[in-house]
Amino acid sequence: MAEENSQSQVASVWQTILIGTVYIVTSSTLISFNKYLMQPGRFSHAVHLTAFHMVVTLVLSLAFYKVAPQFYPSMAMAKANICQVTKWIAPLGFLFALALYCSNQAYKYSSVAFLQFCKQGNVALMFFMSCAVGSQSFSWQKLAVLTVVIAGCTTCAHGEIHFVMIGLVLQLASQLTECSKNLIGEAVMGSAGLKLDVLTFVLFQAPFSLLFLSVGVCFSWSPEVVTDFRKHWHWLMVNACIAFLLNVLIAVTLKKLSALAFVIIGVVKDMVIVSSSSLVFGDPISQAQQVGFAVTITGVLLWSRLKLQEQAARRDPERLPLAKQDVKIK
Repeated sequence: MAEENSQSQVASVWQTILIGTVYIVTSSTLISFNKYLMQPGRFSHAVHLTAFHMVVTLVLSLAFYKVAPQFYPSMAMAKANICQVTKWIAPLGFLFALALYCSNQAYKYSSVAFLQFCKQGNVALMFFMSCAVGSQSFSWQKLAVLTVVIAGCTTCAHGEIHFVMIGLVLQLASQLTECSKNLIGEAVMGSAGLKLDVLTFVLFQAPFSLLFLSVGVCFSWSPEVVTDFRKHWHWLMVNACIAFLLNVLIAVTLKKLSALAFVIIGVVKDMVIVSSSSLVFGDPISQAQQVGFAVTITGVLLWSRLKLQEQAARRDPERLPLAKQDVKIK
């Protein structure tokens, strides 16, 4: 029995390492790939790139659902409530499309490392927005931890060597839109009783995002889009497939790994992205940014620890009645 438990633990560790490695490599590759494509002379058309992602995501989502429906556990419920799902996902599709557009556009002006530094501020942004709508309780301990994150992000931004204001504005717009989407999605889908898994949500969200992006495609259309697409269509296809693969990996990671493992993988992913940005694109990282990033990562880890403690505390009262029953039986 002891030997079986030991083998099971070893298998679990290797599974975590394998899934984590694939997730980190895929996520880092996609971000660097988007930066590569958005450079002048390639396919520097943010709205068209985002729309192409949605087309491929929709097609592959439908195909993947046919092949592996077990990865879409909430699909039956979504089909049964199709009108209600459509009612809530349509505005979320707009926010998602806007967030992706701003994020891809930001690559034209700022380095991957700088944008990744900015993304660490999502933790603080989500907290303040959640407190504002009453979905999360305020505490001075949380504020103290988030002050560390904000201080680290501010140091990173201040230490940027090639600072471009429009790149920062686009990135902040992307983060604000993404956090709004996540917050609204959590609120409305939860209150409506529509807890969708990741891949089901992506499948329903893609057509609505594409619908809104189509408007932007029409207004920003130019002959250069077709010319650049013909030159780089094979890279665009690979890029879009990687984007879909990342959605699948997120679903697998959330399903197979613990919350703590997911947090650690996220921190390692951020480190890999910043490092690869310096190595692949030659983005300069100042000493101030290195210090700021270390401070930010420390703050994110402390924040994750607080959230894990909250989740454990919520689970304990649920176990308490059962524990009392066990005592009475004895």
